[in-house]
Amino acid sequence: MNVLCLFDTGVDLAECHQLIGLKQAGVTPYVICKPGTARIAELRAAGIEVEPIEIRSKVDLALIRRLRQLMREHQFDLIHAFRKRAMSNYSLAMIGQKSPPVIAYRGIIGNLSYWDPFAWLTFLNPRVRRIICVCEAVRKYFLQKRLLFFFSLFDEKKVVRIYKGHRVEWYAQPGKSERILSRFGIPESARVIGCISRIKARKGIRELIQAMELLKTDQEVHLVILGRIEDSHYRQALERSPCRDRIHLLGFHPDAAQMAAEFDVITLPSLRREGLPRAVIEGMSQAIPPVVTDAGGSPELVEDGVSGLVVPPGDPTALARAFDVLLRDEALRQAMGAAARQRIIECFSVDDTVRATLVLYQEVLAESSPESQPSLV
Repeated sequence: MNVLCLFDTGVDLAECHQLIGLKQAGVTPYVICKPGTARIAELRAAGIEVEPIEIRSKVDLALIRRLRQLMREHQFDLIHAFRKRAMSNYSLAMIGQKSPPVIAYRGIIGNLSYWDPFAWLTFLNPRVRRIICVCEAVRKYFLQKRLLFFFSLFDEKKVVRIYKGHRVEWYAQPGKSERILSRFGIPESARVIGCISRIKARKGIRELIQAMELLKTDQEVHLVILGRIEDSHYRQALERSPCRDRIHLLGFHPDAAQMAAEFDVITLPSLRREGLPRAVIEGMSQAIPPVVTDAGGSPELVEDGVSGLVVPPGDPTALARAFDVLLRDEALRQAMGAAARQRIIECFSVDDTVRATLVLYQEVLAESSPESQPSLV
């Protein structure tokens, strides 16, 4: 089974091992991805052909020409579009041409409108036979989409949920001696709440800063926020906070996964549109108990009261209460951390992702025939 796998960015760790697992299961992936991604060497070492291409826009003429050439040179059975811009270029390349069935991937909620012409080159394209959703919340978003408020755009069969799988061993920190957070003036005796996220309004960073003021514990607590700053909604809350000397916005940091191991609690206080947050998975894999909001896929990841705590979005008081519960009770914190790690092992395994993806590939091929392939976008 030959599968053209399209990325317009790099290939992340989970995707890399998904592709390697598919290769080991008998699939032959051909990968297009951004040049310079750290995973290219690992993919090639596994016998996967990788062609690095810089995709500059939704309509990239050089890529369109290359895709047409690839389709003439190879007999692909399936197209698996992991990224939206890659899929729009593929759809344009195949105008008037026969195409193998297309499988798309969606990792977040929102930003899909039938009024957007490019939506008809991506998820609304009739060539797309399945849309793999990273969590059930994303799947429900598709199923609830209506054309003119009445007509469903997607059916139950077309939209499927396959969790992006991980292995806890990827995030282990064996033999680590130096404490990274000490470099930023955080005492070893302090408790640390950590958040790894792009800083934008919908991520709830302002509410997280406000929650720091509401903590009841008498312990010294620091808040560490890692991630690129893409929005300034948080600034006023930070400037007004009496805790601002214990709030550390460190920006993007290459050692974020290692730093997560030093958190006492990991959090993602998203307000809406969350997928399956990788940073929370990284923390859970290291037995760090999470506090998340009931937004998107987060409550699918965390079992409330078992492997972490789930609170309403946009509620600093609820966030502070959850932090207090975990920070005051070390035994509970350790128990929930252990349960969090076990949940990743049992429910979010890359081996399960590979098996489910392979079954989906086989299902799509079985129901497809040359006569059934649309030749128009």
